[in-house]
Amino acid sequence: MSRNQKHGRSCLPSVGMGALLIGALTLAVQAEEKTATPEKKVELPKVSMKAQPVFYPVLTKREELIDSMLKRDTHANFPKIPLYETMVYFSELHNIPILLQDKYLEEAGVTREEIIDVKFTEQSLQNVLDYILDPLDLTYVVDKEMVLITTKERAARMFKTRVYPVGDLCGSSPDGYAALELVIRNARLGEWKPSGIDQLAPIYGSSGQDAQVYNFQFKGGTISIHEPSKSLVIGQTYHAHEAIVKLLQNLRQAQAAQSNSTGSRF
Repeated sequence: MSRNQKHGRSCLPSVGMGALLIGALTLAVQAEEKTATPEKKVELPKVSMKAQPVFYPVLTKREELIDSMLKRDTHANFPKIPLYETMVYFSELHNIPILLQDKYLEEAGVTREEIIDVKFTEQSLQNVLDYILDPLDLTYVVDKEMVLITTKERAARMFKTRVYPVGDLCGSSPDGYAALELVIRNARLGEWKPSGIDQLAPIYGSSGQDAQVYNFQFKGGTISIHEPSKSLVIGQTYHAHEAIVKLLQNLRQAQAAQSNSTGSRF
């Protein structure tokens, strides 16, 4: 065997060992890189907490639309335009149904041809309606998923019952609910039957066969406390309910402000 052949054979093991060392070093470096790279944390989807409704039954989708449109700014220029045309204009502009109750308007001596002469910019639709209708002794109410233009007398007889969850405002004491009832009554947001009238036994008149229940001849809305659901059950007119919603919102804002103020002291 030649000398060169021996030398070539002796080189093979050293080359193989070098390749193994390089491979081992490469694997070690890759392992270090993997351990050094932090794994991305999987973020859980955020669950949005739904706010509790201010009252029950909640508004339907159409009622929500009407409510939002009444609060939205509008514009109008009516140079001696009939009443019914102004309502058609607002109905088409805001895409909500507005209906004149002609029967009740006529009873109040008002017709749909009543001339309206006003101009508005950047005023809420509900304020504009109040401005137009109030001098005619008319008003609007939201009923059966539409805006009804009717007399104030008729609107004062249209009652709806709502359940207002108010446990957050009353605490655990029964006195808290009675106190809130008193606040709502004293805020003069509408007419009310005398407090506790629904708990009295009826008193019947003695006019022959035509008995009258005198206790229930009082006009106005009612408030009842339902402690198991931590709620007030209120029967009132549309505008009174709207005012009650605002009052409860103001009370909750005031309560939150007091809590923040107390917390900042410590």
